[in-house]
Amino acid sequence: MTFGFCLILLGSCKKKDSSPSGSSLGSFSFTPSELAILPYPTSDTLIFKSNEGDSIIFKFAGRNSMMKTYYEHPDNPSGYQGNYYSCELNSSGFVSPNSDYLFFNLHYLDPFLGYAGTKYFNIGIATGNSGSCIYSAEFRFEIDTLISYLPDPAFKKGGYVQAYYNTITIGPRLFENVYELIGPGFTIYCPVYISQVYYSIKEGIVGFAQNTGKTWFLLPGKISPPVDAVTPRPYLPVYPASYWIYQTAASTVVSRTSNNYVSFKGMTLTTFDSRPINQYEGFFTYGTYELGWVPILSETPGATWEMPLGNPNTNPGTQVFQVMQKTVDANLDSIIIQRYYTCHKDPLVRNSLYVWQTFKKNVGLVFECWVDTTTNDTIFRKELIDYHINR
Repeated sequence: MTFGFCLILLGSCKKKDSSPSGSSLGSFSFTPSELAILPYPTSDTLIFKSNEGDSIIFKFAGRNSMMKTYYEHPDNPSGYQGNYYSCELNSSGFVSPNSDYLFFNLHYLDPFLGYAGTKYFNIGIATGNSGSCIYSAEFRFEIDTLISYLPDPAFKKGGYVQAYYNTITIGPRLFENVYELIGPGFTIYCPVYISQVYYSIKEGIVGFAQNTGKTWFLLPGKISPPVDAVTPRPYLPVYPASYWIYQTAASTVVSRTSNNYVSFKGMTLTTFDSRPINQYEGFFTYGTYELGWVPILSETPGATWEMPLGNPNTNPGTQVFQVMQKTVDANLDSIIIQRYYTCHKDPLVRNSLYVWQTFKKNVGLVFECWVDTTTNDTIFRKELIDYHINR
């Protein structure tokens, strides 16, 4: 199967000059609401990063719209092709320097075959080393909706909507309102192939995966802050659509910001791990009790503060924070080292566990460890292994 990258330009079939003239039976064009199923170009560059660390950079190759003519008798040997319909074809694509490509095509099928006005959406994806083992699938669509299209029981062509997710995590990123799309598989010929595509009507392709488990996810475009938005500070750069991946002894964990600026108590800000952030303060709640804004970081050496672990009227537990040092690391990057411990205030009992944290300027939290001061044993640690700050 061959699927070369191009922006399809299909011309109308012309009648012979000596043939009688047919009449137009109608014209089908996409409305702006229908074209929104294909949101490109939202950016002239798309960057996909894989769970193995490599990236693909796609450059926008253009978008084209034209009318295709369908005739009543296209193969009439006498030359008279009869009456005809005109149908819009709208195509868009991206290509990388390594010949990876994304291709999209909105079209109508031949109205004379009984499909008048039915809208179809083709998606094609190829990575540079995929050869003929590409992803190529077709779906029906209506405004804001993709629909499975399975024209044959063997599923040798067409496309299938496997699932729809209100939210889904792909790699370290959280996406909203995403379709999981399955295309025909030629596994007998292709030991490695793209098995799934994740598509958002708002953002387009947000991820795709091979049958081997290798997965690519879309890195976010830059998000312009509203005029009144809270500006993140350098040691906690929580810009929208950012993430931080940490390695622990048992697994990896991910911290994320909200995908966009959000409104909270009259402020426009970002959330970090679902908590509203106002520069170096987080908003804490315990059930129906609102503790309010509490520092989670300071740039002032020696600064000390407490954070209650519940309603102070009923919970005597608190955490005591102190900025131990503001310095530079071995790479001469500016860092802040702070620690905190937990204590029971009535009666006063201090926990022997100390938590040490290191924040790097323009990165955020890069290291954390929990030390039992009774035994001097480190009982937990996590270390930053990858991140993306979307600013």
